[in-house]
Amino acid sequence: MVIDQTKKRRLNYASWYFSFFLSAAACFFIFLWLSKTTGSQWLFAGALYVSAILLTTFGVNRLIFHYLAIHLEAFGRAWKVGLIGGSLLAGVWLSLNIFIATPPPTSNPFTSPYIVKLAYRGSLGVAMGLVLLFVSTWLATSFPNKRRGANLNSLFLASIKYILPIALVWGIYLLAFLPGMMSNDSMDQWGQVLSGRFIDHHPAFHTFLLWLLTRIYFSPTSIAIAQIIALAFVAGLWLAFFETLGIRRWVIWAAAFIFALTPVNGTMVTTLWKDIPYSTAVLGFTLIIARVMVTKGTWILRLPAQITLGVTAALVLLLRHDGFILAAGTILLLILAYPGKWKAWSVSILVCAGLYYGIRGPVYHWVGVEKPSTITSDSLSLYSIAAYARPGSETDALAASIRLSSTDWSCSIWNEVPPDALASDLDRSITPAQAFGNLVRHMPNLLSYYVRCARSMEWIVWDPNVVVRNPSHAEVWIDKNPYGIQPDSKIPALRAWLSDWVVKTSYNPNESWYIWRPAIYLYINLLLSAVLIIRNRDLRFGLLSVPILIQSISFSLILAEPNFRYHYAVYLVALITLPLFFSPRMTPIEETSKSPTQPVISPAESGI
Repeated sequence: MVIDQTKKRRLNYASWYFSFFLSAAACFFIFLWLSKTTGSQWLFAGALYVSAILLTTFGVNRLIFHYLAIHLEAFGRAWKVGLIGGSLLAGVWLSLNIFIATPPPTSNPFTSPYIVKLAYRGSLGVAMGLVLLFVSTWLATSFPNKRRGANLNSLFLASIKYILPIALVWGIYLLAFLPGMMSNDSMDQWGQVLSGRFIDHHPAFHTFLLWLLTRIYFSPTSIAIAQIIALAFVAGLWLAFFETLGIRRWVIWAAAFIFALTPVNGTMVTTLWKDIPYSTAVLGFTLIIARVMVTKGTWILRLPAQITLGVTAALVLLLRHDGFILAAGTILLLILAYPGKWKAWSVSILVCAGLYYGIRGPVYHWVGVEKPSTITSDSLSLYSIAAYARPGSETDALAASIRLSSTDWSCSIWNEVPPDALASDLDRSITPAQAFGNLVRHMPNLLSYYVRCARSMEWIVWDPNVVVRNPSHAEVWIDKNPYGIQPDSKIPALRAWLSDWVVKTSYNPNESWYIWRPAIYLYINLLLSAVLIIRNRDLRFGLLSVPILIQSISFSLILAEPNFRYHYAVYLVALITLPLFFSPRMTPIEETSKSPTQPVISPAESGI
C-alpha cells in the first residue's frame, strides 16, 4: 500500500513537472514581446512571464492528465504519447508556416534577432500544439457513436438528389460566362481539336476527350457542361456516401449548399482547363480510399470496386503528367495498409496499367500523337533552367540573381526570359556530369526560390508577397484567338460581379489566404484525418489525406509556380470531406453483429 502511494505521488510530481515545462515553453513568446531595456522592465517581464507559466501549468495539467485521461481512457500509452507529440510537432510546423509578426529587436537587445525569432516561433509552436491537442481530442470524442447509417442499395441513385441542384447552380455560372472561360492553354488544345494534330504538351488524352465532346456539340460549351456533370456526379456520390455513415442530413445538405454556391467552384468548373477533370478524378480517387477505410478494406474485395479503383487511378495518370506520383504513391500506401488483399490490389493495378499504357502506347501511336518539341517557359522547371543554362547567358544570369536576401526578383522570374532566348541559352548537348555541376552551382538559388515562392502556395497560410495566379479565368474570360470564339454572357451583371470578386480576392492577401490559397485547406483536411484516427483508433484513416498531401509535396519539389488551378484538387477534397468531422465512430457492417449499438456502415454492400 505504501509503495503504491509513493509511486502515485511520484507520478503526480512528474505530471506537474511536465506541465510546468510545456507551460514555460508555450508562454515564452509573451516574455519575448515585452521590452527589457531597463531593470524595472526586466522585473515586470519576468513577473508577468512567471504568472503566465503558473496559470498555464494548471490548464495544461488539467488538459493532459485529466481531460485526455477521461476522454481517451481506452487508449494505450503509446497512443497518448503519439497524440501529444504529434500535436506539438504540428504546432511547431504551423508556427513556421504562418506569417507572424516577430518581436522588435529593441525588446530583446541581449541576443541575436535570429535567436529571438527561432525561440519565438518555437514557443508559439508549443502553444499552437496544445491548442491542437485539445481541439482534435474534443472533435474526436464529441459526436455520438450510435447513429445508424442509411442502408442504400445504390450510391448512384441516392446521389441524384444532390447532383441535380449542384449542376443547376453551376449551369447558372456557365450562363454568366458562356461559352466557358478559355486561356491560352485552352486555345492551344482547341486548335489541336480543329486540326486533328495532337501534341502531348498538354496530356493528349485530355485533348482526345475534348475532341469527343465536340462531336456531340461543336462548342466550348459542351466541354464546360461535361465538366459540370462530372464534378457534380462525384460530389453527389460523396454526399450520398455520408448518408451511409450516419451523418445528419442537415450537415450533408449544408455541405452540398456550400460546395455548389462557392464562387471558387462555380468559376473553376466553367474554365476549360485539364486541371478541372484531373481534380475531379482525384476527388473520386479519394472517395474510393474513404470507402476502403470505413470498411477496413472489405469493400475492395468486390470486383466492381477493384475495376473502379483501377479506372479512376488511370484517369489521374492520364489527365495530368504529374498524376503518376499521386496515383502510384497512394496505391502503394493502400497496399501497405491492407496487405492481405493482394488479389484485389493486383486487379486494380492491372486495370490501371492496361488503360494507361494501352492509351499512351497503341492509341497514341495510332492517332499520331507528337511529343512537344518546342522549348517554352511553362514547360520547363527551374531545375532544367539551372542545369542547362549556358554559363554567361541571360538565362544563367537570371538564375544566379535569385537570392533570398535580394528583392530584385519575383516568383515569376522564369517567365521573364522569352522562349526564343531559352532556346538559345539552354544547351542540352552537355554531359550529365556537366548538367549536375551546373545544378549544384545554382542550388543556393534554387533553395532561395523554394523558401520564398515554391513552398508558399502549398504550406504557408498567409503570405503578403505572393499573388495567387489562375484563380479560374474570370479576370480575362476568353483570351484573344483566331477561332472566332467570343464572350456571350447571358447574365452580364452576374459575370461582372464574379469577375470583380475573383480579382479582388485573389490579389488581396488578407482575403486570398482563406479563399484561394490551398495551404489552409490542406491543414484542415490533415486535422480531419487526425480526428478520424483518434475517433476510430486506426492510423489507416490518415489515408484520407494522402493523395492531396503527395500532390503538395511533389509540387514543392518541382518548384511549381503559385497557380491555384494546380492545387484545385486540394480545395475540392478538403471542402467535400468537412461533414466527416460530424461522423460517428465507423465500424464495418460485419462487426455490427457483435455490437448492436454501433452504427451500421453500408458502403461494404452498396455499389456505385
